[in-house]
Amino acid sequence: MDQPSVTTIIYVLGFLLAIHSIINALLLRRPGRSDVISEKVALLIPARNEELNIKACLESVLNQKNLNNFTVYVLDDSSTDGTNQILREIAATEPQLSILRGRDLPEGWTGKNSSCWQLANAAQESDYLVFVDADVRLRNDAVAKSINALRRLQWKFICPYPRQIARSWSEWLIQPLLQWSWITTLPLRIAERSLRPELTAANGQFFIVEKGAYFTAGGHKAIHEEVLDDIHLARQMKRNGFRGNVIDGSSISSCRMYRSWDELRDGYTKSLWSAFGSIPGALLVIIFLISLYIFPALIALAGYSWGVSLLLFAFISRLMAAIRSQSSITSALAHPIAISLLCYLIVRSWWLKRKNRLEWKARSL
Repeated sequence: MDQPSVTTIIYVLGFLLAIHSIINALLLRRPGRSDVISEKVALLIPARNEELNIKACLESVLNQKNLNNFTVYVLDDSSTDGTNQILREIAATEPQLSILRGRDLPEGWTGKNSSCWQLANAAQESDYLVFVDADVRLRNDAVAKSINALRRLQWKFICPYPRQIARSWSEWLIQPLLQWSWITTLPLRIAERSLRPELTAANGQFFIVEKGAYFTAGGHKAIHEEVLDDIHLARQMKRNGFRGNVIDGSSISSCRMYRSWDELRDGYTKSLWSAFGSIPGALLVIIFLISLYIFPALIALAGYSWGVSLLLFAFISRLMAAIRSQSSITSALAHPIAISLLCYLIVRSWWLKRKNRLEWKARSL
């Protein structure tokens, strides 16, 4: 029997991933009911140079309903802009808001992991820890709905994936790839039942965890050196026997991570090197992406129908992700361009990592 050609393998893989994305889009869980939460809830916000975001974030966080007993903690991690002044002004009229000053960054820790660990320790009297990035906006029932979903599913952590706001051309191209990446590749129902760390998706923008499980697993201290704090924290939870997963949070939360190409480029550059484990791992991912999403575009332009079919498969997977995440459907038409840009960012991230030139918010990584 003849061995299948590389073209056949690519075609079948593209088809299967498109089908898988349809299944995942249908199975992706939504937030629960907004029943009243009587337990103590701590909303924890790490903030470093967030003067453009912190006020709107706090307005949405402080406006949460159906939480009978909640406190908001914000840690100012040595901000050099107007973040601290804004925090003091808001705290003067909000008794539920506590402001913490971050300690000096310990050696070997990333700034966010250190901030989150300090916040969690300040909130040890709480039953649930809700980590929220400063660029996130929550609907007023977001936390109650998410905790109800966590309880219903009998999980110990839950990541409601916010809608990713994209206004510049680079955001429009790249940000939809966040949800697309795991909707296309991760078997969601298997992942939520499995304790295998590699079967994990997460988002630290909005991350809820039971306090006891968090500290039993070691929390952010156990992953203190990791740049991708969200996925590593979720994996750490699973290693310690605690189940959880992402759900669709696009109806209850939103996030605008970056406001320009420069911000987006530097933001992804700081972390993409860590996403695939090693340089060989990154190269395999790049080969995979080129084979399935860039090469077919070139073949289609040359007039080959199977290239058009592969582009259709890619569009289907992007369409499924866009519908569930409320992101741009039209950006799916530029998928080969987006993947090309992503490959560039992966290479740039590893290049600067090898040169020890990575930094974020005036800190070396």
